[in-house]
Amino acid sequence: MNQIHAMRVFVRVADTESFRRAAQQLDVSNALVTRAIAMLEAHLRTRLINRTTRNLSLTEAGTRYLEGCRALLEELDHLESTVTHTEGEPSGTLRVVASSALSLLTLTPLIDGFRKVYPKVNVRLTLAERHVDLVEDGYDVGIVTAFMVSSTALIERPVGTSALVTVATPAFVAEHGTPATPTDLQTLPSVGLPNEMRSQTWHFRHRHGAADQVTLAPVYTVNNALMVRLATLKSMGFSILPEGIVRADIESGTLVRLLDGYSIDDPDMKVSIVYPGRQYLPAKTRFFIDYALDYLGREFTAQGGTRPDEIIRPTMPAMMPMQALRNATATAN
Repeated sequence: MNQIHAMRVFVRVADTESFRRAAQQLDVSNALVTRAIAMLEAHLRTRLINRTTRNLSLTEAGTRYLEGCRALLEELDHLESTVTHTEGEPSGTLRVVASSALSLLTLTPLIDGFRKVYPKVNVRLTLAERHVDLVEDGYDVGIVTAFMVSSTALIERPVGTSALVTVATPAFVAEHGTPATPTDLQTLPSVGLPNEMRSQTWHFRHRHGAADQVTLAPVYTVNNALMVRLATLKSMGFSILPEGIVRADIESGTLVRLLDGYSIDDPDMKVSIVYPGRQYLPAKTRFFIDYALDYLGREFTAQGGTRPDEIIRPTMPAMMPMQALRNATATAN
């Protein structure tokens, strides 16, 4: 028995918490499972599993080794499918959660384009405003802004930073005047997300380097960015929204951009692809991740947003170096 196969047996034993169940799922004998674990422990010269007559548990060394095995085996599976092309066409249902801060004009062609390439994959897209737990909530992959990532067991692949813009209707400007500086915004009615979703303190930076911080008191808050846009279109107040959501409104003149000489600093608007890092990813998930990274990277460039210059360290601390190498290669391409 080779070490890679023994690692697969060890991961299955850890997942099922049983030698017998692992043997059943792998369709091998109990003796082979026992022999695989014994071989690994002999090779490492350390105990990986504490065994009793009723249950088993991982030792501290076993827990560390399990994380490394998962990452290494995922890389091996990905490498084999990439090089040999023996993997069949991806199929099944892919569950995607996305931040509603992303433009529907971006998400719709993304999903449409993916399905044209992989028609056997059915996509179930959920828009979310709050923190999500990918694993617990049953999602395969997320396209989220930074504040939505709540799990530490995820791999994060940044695709860009969504620009924020301050907008209002021409009618609103005609009634209230045009603000000259960010401080002027504090005297105007605004609409936005509630405090538990987004701080009302905003950091503006002038093109010449000067910075201003303002805290707003919205006259109307709603827990959905698209509803904020609709309220802005009704001249209920000005708003600060992701540029992708209101680009068409600005181009048509329905909304006008305020404070043109200023940009807004907000690290929470970093958009990333996130997915579970502690399991083998099915083909449908891997193919979607690769497609979405390429598509959204080009979209952020075309929209004038910021594209990442380098891969941000994944949130899973036990990630193997090969993963970082593949991430960097995918970004460079």
